[in-house]
Amino acid sequence: MIVGQSLGAALAASLAAEVQPDALVLIAPYESGRALAAEYDPWVPQALLRYPLRTDAALARVTAPVWLIHGDADDVIPFANSERLQRVAPHATLVRVRGGGHNDLPAFAAYRDALRAALAR
Repeated sequence: MIVGQSLGAALAASLAAEVQPDALVLIAPYESGRALAAEYDPWVPQALLRYPLRTDAALARVTAPVWLIHGDADDVIPFANSERLQRVAPHATLVRVRGGGHNDLPAFAAYRDALRAALAR
């Protein structure tokens, strides 16, 4: 199993696309570094972003079971990122942690239950 959280989501997805693990868990993932930068500040020149960090492109190549776990009150990486990732990988299970922010997900039962489900697979 490979797990990636926040900034590590793109790296975990890229590794999973290469090695095809038994499962992939992405916690508070983002679609791509460029898309996330554009959400924060649309005036940032894309050429300044040296590493594209394309979670979406890597995830499309992952055949393993995927869990996307994301708080719907995340003010760092909006929940919509996980919704867009699920469209790229329809086989992924999207777990919406109601009221969960970016750094408090372990406090929610939905988060813990999703991790248990992924580990049990």
